[in-house]
Amino acid sequence: MKYSITVTLWSALAVLIFTRIIRTVAFPLDSTVLKSVSIERSVWLFSTNTNKFVRVEGSNVDALGRKTDASAKLQLESTYVEGFGVGVRIRSVTENSYLCVNPNGDLTLEVHGNTLDRCVFSEDFSDGYTTFQSMYNTSWYLGFKRNGKVKQPHNTTNLQKAARFMPYKS
Repeated sequence: MKYSITVTLWSALAVLIFTRIIRTVAFPLDSTVLKSVSIERSVWLFSTNTNKFVRVEGSNVDALGRKTDASAKLQLESTYVEGFGVGVRIRSVTENSYLCVNPNGDLTLEVHGNTLDRCVFSEDFSDGYTTFQSMYNTSWYLGFKRNGKVKQPHNTTNLQKAARFMPYKS
């Protein structure tokens, strides 16, 4: 178990380094190439603050799920945002809705989130954890309180335990 987590983290780090090198040194990609390439991966997002998985049930989002819950299965979809680069959209597989932020900095669910820039997050890796920074407002982060409730993105920073996740591949 520990070995597979380590391998996954190192693999993710290698992909991150490789994509940044390709993007900046080898050749600058134009937006038409980046918009045409999309990668989807099914994951469970483990919240280190609750020691449970993020789940979407109906219109509710919390971090109280188990890996066996169908509502805890999420899809990370890569996308390109003009002026910002590559980010991910977080989609609930069961509800077919996206995690987004509204203009006030609150977490919302949007059915048509695949067309909104408010639903794109930058997936960052640091200290062995993954954080999801809003590309709509770069000071906002996805996070959950210890009781499993949403910690609103406008009140969450990348240094808080509430913002740390470990994605598990399905």
